[in-house]
Amino acid sequence: MFTIPRVNVIQSNDGYSVEVLGLVGVLYVEGSKSVHIDSEVLHGTSGLVIYKGSIRNWDSPYDNEIIDERKRDAIVENIRCAFRFRGFEIAII
Repeated sequence: MFTIPRVNVIQSNDGYSVEVLGLVGVLYVEGSKSVHIDSEVLHGTSGLVIYKGSIRNWDSPYDNEIIDERKRDAIVENIRCAFRFRGFEIAII
């Protein structure tokens, strides 16, 4: 289940949130960890394009922890679910 606690934030009861940071960035938060992800807001059927390669490390103070391919895929899927809740699809590059 998802909620919208404030503008541009989608929060899941599974312990993560997705925040659109203007036209070119997303903040993904999971528990006490966060990662800034390169993205672009789009017009049309895809509401957002996510640059998967930009998901490499958690933000400080966890920046020494590398995000592996399995976790990267899980983060992308969580973002996809959050946007579907709002009625948008995302594209992955």
